[in-house]
Amino acid sequence: MKSISMRTNFSDKKPSGFTLVELLVVIAIIGVLVGLLLPAIQAARERARQAQCTNRQKQISLAMQSYATTGSKGAYPGWAQMQKLGPASANAVGNNEIPIPWSAKLLSQLDRQGLWDQVVDSNVILSMNNAAIYNNLPKIEEYVCPSQSLTNDKLAALTYVMNSGMHDPAPNSGDMRGTFASDLKPNGVGHDQRTHRRGPEVRPGADMEDGASQTFLLTENIHKDNDVVGSTGMPSTWLGPVVENFQGSAPFEMTLNPEQRYGFVWEYNSNSPLTVFADGYMAPINRESSPAPASYGAAGFIYARPASDHPGIFIAAFCDGGVKTLDESISYQVYQQLMTPVGAKARETEDTTTGSPPNYLQGFMSPPLSDSDF
Repeated sequence: MKSISMRTNFSDKKPSGFTLVELLVVIAIIGVLVGLLLPAIQAARERARQAQCTNRQKQISLAMQSYATTGSKGAYPGWAQMQKLGPASANAVGNNEIPIPWSAKLLSQLDRQGLWDQVVDSNVILSMNNAAIYNNLPKIEEYVCPSQSLTNDKLAALTYVMNSGMHDPAPNSGDMRGTFASDLKPNGVGHDQRTHRRGPEVRPGADMEDGASQTFLLTENIHKDNDVVGSTGMPSTWLGPVVENFQGSAPFEMTLNPEQRYGFVWEYNSNSPLTVFADGYMAPINRESSPAPASYGAAGFIYARPASDHPGIFIAAFCDGGVKTLDESISYQVYQQLMTPVGAKARETEDTTTGSPPNYLQGFMSPPLSDSDF
């Protein structure tokens, strides 16, 4: 029997594992793939956030419709109004009522009845100072756009604002007493209905001559003060602006004129009526001045316009319940027409000095809007 001799040639075997060069090539390929995929992932996440923002504005607009059609007044809430308090309220200001924004008025329609009951029972609220109240306010998910970057993640923030027509004049001597109404019905949807401001009530349908589908109801404005309590600005919550302590006998700072925090407006500049955004009269949509103001609220109506963290667009709900995505470069003429439920009768508020109303601003209404314009 022959023996079989087996010889192994070790020199023919290749070394196992990767060389340094191969490892670097793999890492480089992975880096390129990640670089290509990351923008797509971020874009997908932003689209998801836009869908959430759209859904939240839809929920709020339906709550507004419910309030306007089932409430005793049959009208939309004002951007601010007075609220009667429960009989247990011991610290209410004047006639047992307090001023609240639209966002507090809608709590029941957003399935927050228990929270609304706490607002009405002002012993819960007014027995504490404002800083303690606002630091412990519960967040309401529907009121915050998921794309908004907040500097204070504990704040019960409010991203969304209501169509409040032309900007309201500042209260005389700080007491909200004026000779004329703060705004006119054809100019917007939610007006200042606090005591002495006498803003008009707007009814769905009856007061929408231009069509509910072509009248803004809500939009988003991220340019609001949301720093910690005690900052130079007054952080905005769904119950009212935060202040460190009570000022006199007034609860909250709803006794001032915080329209920029709860409403968005249109403005008229006779020198350049169709380019208000462009000529510096109002900040352009989604943009701010450089440097940014210490307090957006203190800057007034300049920042009372749509602003979002969605790149290139903003989202708005209309009075028919529809929600649309609009380009941030929308023309001012189109913006103004979408703000006014009766654009042909839009005009500036009466002059509190002479009592003579200006002419109708009908130049905005030519030609009429179509769906393709926005």
